[in-house]
Amino acid sequence: MQRLTMKLIHMENLLRTTQRMRRTMISQNYGTENNALEYIVGAQAVKGSSTIEWGGRVALWGVIPLWRAAPPPDTILALRKPTPSDCWPFSGSTGEVIIEVPQYAQVHSISVEHIRPDTAQSAPKDFIVYGILENGTWTKATDGTYRYNKPAKQYYSLDNSAPLKRIVFRVLSNHGNQQYTCVYRVHLYSDSNT
Repeated sequence: MQRLTMKLIHMENLLRTTQRMRRTMISQNYGTENNALEYIVGAQAVKGSSTIEWGGRVALWGVIPLWRAAPPPDTILALRKPTPSDCWPFSGSTGEVIIEVPQYAQVHSISVEHIRPDTAQSAPKDFIVYGILENGTWTKATDGTYRYNKPAKQYYSLDNSAPLKRIVFRVLSNHGNQQYTCVYRVHLYSDSNT
């Protein structure tokens, strides 16, 4: 009975945390009150073709995957609060992830979040965001710098007027780690007024 009670308390706390996160995201404003942003739900992420994931995989007979040493790229889209090693790591200081939204959307801004940015050398530093148009054309949406001495979650407006199905988040450098870069969270937002 005690075990069941503890499990129930844990689930209630998890539900409260989820509800608080949703309220925060819904009420969060970017600029003016008339320009509220809405988190884009249902996106999926895959690594770019030239990006090498940090860590390895164990496979049966080298074919059937049994275990993955590093979290998958979709980890960056999670809504849970990032904790140490709850990131998508890739080798070196440059790499990219492609985020596909479930339907064409006007992507207004992007947020990049890292855990303890003041001490993290593996955090992305300089990056470029590209939007891929319906006809396959790449258009530069923004370039940015994630600052270690600012809040853990930082927002960047995208210069984009066309609906997009895919976004490319390309990391150009990190804060000094030569072996790997850890991307904790990258979230996409649309303007709820459009």
